[in-house]
Amino acid sequence: MYRAMVMFPKSARAAEVDALIEVIASSFTASPGFQAVTRSTGALMGPGAKGGEVGAILEADFASLDDVLAALHAEDFHDVKTATEALGTTIFLFELTTA
Repeated sequence: MYRAMVMFPKSARAAEVDALIEVIASSFTASPGFQAVTRSTGALMGPGAKGGEVGAILEADFASLDDVLAALHAEDFHDVKTATEALGTTIFLFELTTA
């Protein structure tokens, strides 16, 4: 499984972040190989976000690397990606494996 993680800066307006998260989630859920999406704020973001720079995190899981890359390069994601990058977001990709 592969995960796309979008980290929103704490300095971004909450209403703007909420709107972007809705659009991103909608785009991702319509993508092939999509499995799950979660949003984390506050203590749910874990120790990595305790530095105070991150205000919200969106995580989306996909079946394969090709699926997550296709979702990130989809035409309907292009405009929202530009808007999130303007806020100073960071997007990470992870491969999740079971032990």
